[in-house]
Amino acid sequence: MKVLISGAGGYLGVRLAERLIGAEHKVLAMVRSAPQHQYLEREGITIEKGDILDSPRLKELMTGVDAVFHCAGVISYDPTKDELMYQTNVVGTRTMAEAALACGVKRFVYTSSTAALGINYDLEKRVTEDDPFNARSLGMSYFTSKYDAEQELHKLREKGLDYVILNPASIIGPRDTRRYEQVYAGLIYKYNPPILPPGGNAFVDLEDVVEGHIRAWKKGRCGERYILSGENLSFADLIIRVNQLIEREPPWFRFPVMGMSLISFGFRLMALFGKKMHMTPELLSKVGRWHLYVNTTKAERELGMHFRSIDQAIKDTLDWLKAEGRIG
Repeated sequence: MKVLISGAGGYLGVRLAERLIGAEHKVLAMVRSAPQHQYLEREGITIEKGDILDSPRLKELMTGVDAVFHCAGVISYDPTKDELMYQTNVVGTRTMAEAALACGVKRFVYTSSTAALGINYDLEKRVTEDDPFNARSLGMSYFTSKYDAEQELHKLREKGLDYVILNPASIIGPRDTRRYEQVYAGLIYKYNPPILPPGGNAFVDLEDVVEGHIRAWKKGRCGERYILSGENLSFADLIIRVNQLIEREPPWFRFPVMGMSLISFGFRLMALFGKKMHMTPELLSKVGRWHLYVNTTKAERELGMHFRSIDQAIKDTLDWLKAEGRIG
């Protein structure tokens, strides 16, 4: 089989390419720039430069391709990147899907996010694929752009697009090409937070996300979305987990939810004095009230997924960051 991966220079794309090559598929790895080649230069992977907004180029690359894995996207909570996220996540996904449809690609696998499921403030609730999206009023472009991208695919279903949507939780794994500050394990290791913050999220091992993509290609039902997540953890539990794994004493003080308003006020003051903030004070004040916990029953039942704890992913990530010299 011949497959194309967009966003192939990202750590999900790279690992997916490796797995597909290991299964003796032909892989076209689409990247935007040369620096993203470093992990892809191996036998069986053909590196191609391309832009997800360039329809003629996409059709050229997709000719004769059996499956497309659309992993490219922008993750940010910086409001100055709202337009970039719309163009990349929404328009780019539509352009990719239209090209795949025009070229007769048999299956289009889209990497969405649990962000497209919306917001959950209930500690006891586990969000499913069928829950209504409720985050638009919050004005968070990442959440809305991932949800809107899914809607673009649904519009193309009646025209014959065969697609599956995957909603991974926050991915933990080595070779994350983002700054270490954006990598949960690296952030906790380097800055050793002295408090345990409120709120929580779902987390997943990179290897499980890759496995989910391959299974969705082969077994997923057309038009369906599947949540990929290993563990639902409070941010406090994640900090404790990382500290335990590196044999360091974790903090004990649990910061109250109401205190997040004070931190957000501090963010607002720093912004007034010219400090560039990558998260709005309004968003920061809400994060501590979220418990974005999910239910993976559908992926387990229909794709045969068996999710692991994130311990190994944390260890692998820290080992890689150390080898790269990005943490001490």
